[in-house]
Parts: sequence; structure tokens; C-alpha cells
Amino acid sequence: MPTTSRTFLFALTPLAFCLLQAGAANAQTIPGLNTAVPGGVGLPQQIGGGETADGVLAPLAGASAPVPRGNFVQPSLGMSVVQTSNAYFGTATPAKSDTIISISPGIAFQTEGPDLRTYGNFALNGQYYARGSYSNTVLPSGVLGLSARLVDQWLYFDAGITSQQNALLTIPTQSTSTATYTTTQYRVSPYIDHRFSDNLRLRARSDNIWTQISGNQTGQALSNGRYSLQTVRLDRRPTPFGWGLDAKQEETVYTNSGSLAVRDEIVRARGLYAFTPHFEAGLIGGYEHYSTSYASLGHSIYGVQADWRPNLFTRLGGVVERRFFGTGWDVSASQQIQQLSLRMNWTRGPSTFLAGLQTIPSGVSLSTLLNGMLASQYPDPAARARAVQNLLSVTGLPSTLPNAINYYTQSATLQDTFTATAVLLAQRNSYSVSVFHTKTQDLLLPGSPPLNNLLIASANYVQNGIGLSYGRRLTPVMSLNVGVLRALNTGFGLNQGISTRQTSFIVQLNRRLSPQTILVLGARRQLLDTANTGILNANESAIYAGLTHQF
Repeated sequence: MPTTSRTFLFALTPLAFCLLQAGAANAQTIPGLNTAVPGGVGLPQQIGGGETADGVLAPLAGASAPVPRGNFVQPSLGMSVVQTSNAYFGTATPAKSDTIISISPGIAFQTEGPDLRTYGNFALNGQYYARGSYSNTVLPSGVLGLSARLVDQWLYFDAGITSQQNALLTIPTQSTSTATYTTTQYRVSPYIDHRFSDNLRLRARSDNIWTQISGNQTGQALSNGRYSLQTVRLDRRPTPFGWGLDAKQEETVYTNSGSLAVRDEIVRARGLYAFTPHFEAGLIGGYEHYSTSYASLGHSIYGVQADWRPNLFTRLGGVVERRFFGTGWDVSASQQIQQLSLRMNWTRGPSTFLAGLQTIPSGVSLSTLLNGMLASQYPDPAARARAVQNLLSVTGLPSTLPNAINYYTQSATLQDTFTATAVLLAQRNSYSVSVFHTKTQDLLLPGSPPLNNLLIASANYVQNGIGLSYGRRLTPVMSLNVGVLRALNTGFGLNQGISTRQTSFIVQLNRRLSPQTILVLGARRQLLDTANTGILNANESAIYAGLTHQF
């Protein structure tokens, strides 16, 4: 991507909390619009991340959302009006007030049989700017997918298409305008999942994902690309001795940039011992070969892993390994205490932008947290899904909690990410908090040219943030939600001196007019303080109203 060494692209704002509830000035979302993606029904558990320091690809985030079972088709229509004092918030353009009107028709469907399930969720978001601060647009988004059982207890197949809009801003700005682009991803994933016995399991999966960027208004050379992850794993459960063998090949190729490629190949062996029925630990040994278009490096792997599950509602486990970049880890903990849910995850390992697109870009799924919290009360997945949706409706809590943003860069990166969330549900009140920290830095192997000679943007940034949300059930059909988010982005190395501090406040009232219709009224305030050349320290005030009807 032709830029100077200090030019960098990042999501318009880390305020995912506000974007989800009210929409940004230039990329409105319909408040209350149900965008849950059906999925995750009836097929074997996939090879999950969190088992190694680098993990393996889990299904797309939407595929784990709790949804109704069976066949259904559900059209919807959303409308919203936002009056903002600064449609150019976060850019070098002086503030200008505008009224943004959005209309968003959508449809969700699912067909489910014994061996095949298809699902989809599509919407068109038409945006009209009354004072012409931006061009009027129609932005499509959605998901289409299928899951199939080809050979019972052996061979399965997943495929899907995901399209979403992304807002970018150049820092320091060279083209002083906020703009969007669309990523469309095509995914094909055959996999094997077979149990030879209660203690011996084989899993193999081939994830192949092609990303195309269209509708690029950013003025930057954003690249299409391909991301693939091939994994094989054979596990013998410790009784009390156990073992595991796994191999992985992960590759990212940016097809518009001279086929810039990053590849990571790993083989591992693990020995495990079950000290008690609830605690097991072991040693890891293996070898890794990491390469880019410019250099490669081989390195041995050694480390430890442990997993402690004293009961159904508590888990602490992780992996710590010595690898080519230093020490990597993937540590997670969770606790469900009646109406309180606590989650923590801390990882350090190599990554790329295309690999990061496989996770939820906007934050931590609150639906997933609530799903785990209600597992003991609602053993049936369909009943639990309805309970989760009802909780989100009556409490007014957002569907996702804030998380660090996914920087756009065509280079390999090393990421150290910590996320902690807590959700407390009382009889009429609800509370949530999300704390996140991510340090992203350029990953250059010995022998690679300096980053500024590669014409690739630097990824050296530290993100810290906290999001708070309070929900109050005023009546059986009305709820109030108050949210605060504080986020700080600071550059280092090639990005030394670049920083952005953003604060947001939001107040929202949800009123269910009928079982299928929700009215949303709200106000927000955003404050921006930045040391970046060309970007104004600014603020924005907005009021909004939205209506969503599901037919």
C-alpha cells in the first residue's frame, strides 16, 4: 500500500458500543435491528482456539450466536433519524451539522434438516444526508451460509459468504475525509471430526477464505487477499496419561501487492496427565517455520499447558510456549455465579489483518456471555436462545461489548491482547463492563528490508479502553440504557507522537410497541482529543430515533 512510513489506517472509532446502538455520523446502523446470524446447530464441536498459543480457527463469530431452531423466514424493516452537530467528527474537516435518515429492509431465514442447514441474514441500509455532508448511499450487508453432514461421524462441510461495511480514517490524514469500503468474504471449510473411542478423537479442518474489497472511498490502496488455515489434530484423553499430536499451516496472501505472503507452519506433540478429574496439565514440544515474502525463520517450540474445571461454571486454562518471536501464550478464565458472568482472555502471538477479520470486529458478544450464564437454567438450546434475546430486549443492554479495533495493514504483526468482561443481572437492573488492552507491533524477520522501504504502513500502536453500560427495566415493555466508553490509542516506534483519546456518553430508551416492533430514542456525546497532524480536536452531540419491525 503506497504510504509514508507513518501513515496508518484504523477503524473510524473504537466506540463500537455507540456504533451498535446509535450509529456513527457517516455509517449509521439501525438501532434495535436484529443482526444475529443463525448457526452452530447440530454439528460437531469445531477445533477451537485457546488450546495453543496461536490457536486454530474457530467458526466465524456469527455462527455461534444463539438462534431459534427449525425453519423460518423473518423479514424486517428498520428506520432511523439522526441529528448530529458534527457529521465530520474524527476528520480534519470543520464541523458541520446534518440530519441523516436511514431505511434498512432486511430478511433472515433458516432451513434445517437432519444433514443440511442453510441460513442467511441480509439488509440494505439506505442513507440520506439532508445537508449533503456525504453522498447518499445504499450499503448492503449480511451473511449466507450452510452446514452439511456428508458422512455421519466423519465428514462435514461449512461454506458461507459475509459482506460488511467498514469505516476507515487515515492517520495522520492525507485525504481529509471519512470514508467506507466493503469487505466480502467467501469461505469454504470441509472438516473431519471422528471419535474412535471415548478417549481418542481425530479432527482435521481446511478453512479457505477469500476477501474482496469493493466500494473503496478511502483513497488508499486496500488489497484483496486470501487467508487459509489447515489443521490436523489427534487427541488421547488423559486417563490419567494422555497425549496429542497436531499440525497447522496458516497463510495470508495479499493479492494486490505483488502477492505479499505470510506463512506459519507448526507441528507439535503434547503429553498430558490428569492429576484429578478436574485438573490436567502437560508439556509441549514441536517445531515452527515462519516465512514472509522477504525472509524465513525456523525455531523449536517448547512450553506447558494446563486446564482446571472444578465445576460446570468455572474454568481456568491456557498455554505458554517459547517460539520464534519470544514467549507466546493463550490464557483464558470464566466464571458463572448465578446472575454474574466473568470472562478473561489474554493472548500473545503473530497475526495479520485478514486473520483478524475472522473474529467479531465490533466487540465481545454479550449474547455468548448470557448464553453461558443461562446454560443451567435452560438446557434446551432453543429455549435458552429465546431467553437470551428476551434479556437483551428487556434490559436494553447492547448485543456486543467494546473491544480493541482491528488495524488495517498489509504487514505481519505481533499482537498482545487482553480482554476482561463482566455482566451482572439483577431483578430490574443490569450492569456490564468491558476492559481491553492490545499492543500491536510490526513483525519483521531478520534479513527483511526496513518497513519504510516496503511502502507498508506501520502497525505500532497500543490500545487501552473501558466500556461501561447500565440498563434499567422501567416497565415490562420499556428499558433505559446508559453507556460510557473511554479509549486511548498511542503510537510508538515509527508511529511515535501519534495518539487519539476518545470519550463517549450515550443514553437510550427502548420501547416495545408490539411483540414485533421496537422504538428507540437516544442521545450521545463524543469527545476527541488527538495529537495527530491534520485532525481537529472536536466533539459531537447527536439525538436519534429509530424504529424496527419484524414481520
